[in-house]
Amino acid sequence: MSQVRYDGYSEPRSSKVPIFSLAARVATFASLVVTVVILQTNKVTLNTGFRLTYSSLFHSYRYMFYVSILGLVYTAMQIPLAVYYLRARKRLIERYSLLHIDFYGDKIMSLLLGAGVGAAFGATRDLNKAYEESNVPKIHDFFDLSYVAAVFILIGCLGSAISSIFSSLALSKGE
Repeated sequence: MSQVRYDGYSEPRSSKVPIFSLAARVATFASLVVTVVILQTNKVTLNTGFRLTYSSLFHSYRYMFYVSILGLVYTAMQIPLAVYYLRARKRLIERYSLLHIDFYGDKIMSLLLGAGVGAAFGATRDLNKAYEESNVPKIHDFFDLSYVAAVFILIGCLGSAISSIFSSLALSKGE
């Protein structure tokens, strides 16, 4: 059975788009939470007493952190809208201009998270290689956890890209 809306578009009850849209947003949110937690807890104190953190020397890790926070805020605002869309089978606000905001917001967030992925993997690889021969005992543990954070921001980027596809479909349908 279909629910007919005032604009003539009917969303089939069996459509999986709202479920997948919500799942992509939740996966993005969860992976970005993990990224932020790893970055916040990944600390190493070197023999010299210097405490190495994501924010101590590395601009790439700071960028990854702030982009993850921005992604969390954006996704947290989008999840309630996705839940409403799943339950009601229609958008909360049926304005074409708001579909454009969703469309462009998802695209920009995907690009920012993608740049965060590149910064994280690039910095971690380069720094790990630079300290490969060093006898600093815990520095490789720091870089290993940085790789884990990079993987989770990659998952967040993929979830955001999937959300971007769904917002593109919604815009093209004129939902």
